[in-house]
Amino acid sequence: MFYSAEAILLTNDLKAPSHKGVISLFGERFIKTGKLDKELGKALRRAYDLRQRGDYETGFMVTEEEARKLLGISKNVLKAISYYLSERTDS
Repeated sequence: MFYSAEAILLTNDLKAPSHKGVISLFGERFIKTGKLDKELGKALRRAYDLRQRGDYETGFMVTEEEARKLLGISKNVLKAISYYLSERTDS
């Protein structure tokens, strides 16, 4: 999800120096403007938060159920971004 968000930003000549920056710009330019559904922004933030917790919290484990749920959501995010980009280039 992160790299697809980064890619969509690059189509608008936007770059961010960090994961948080990418998430922030993505929200600002694509979620708040209504170009993409707000649930996609929530999913990206949720995935980032889980990754941070997994990397830095001692003993934190993502459950299999949470991982499966996030995988399904990730697929939706990738589809939405792919569709947006294809519509933009087909015009």
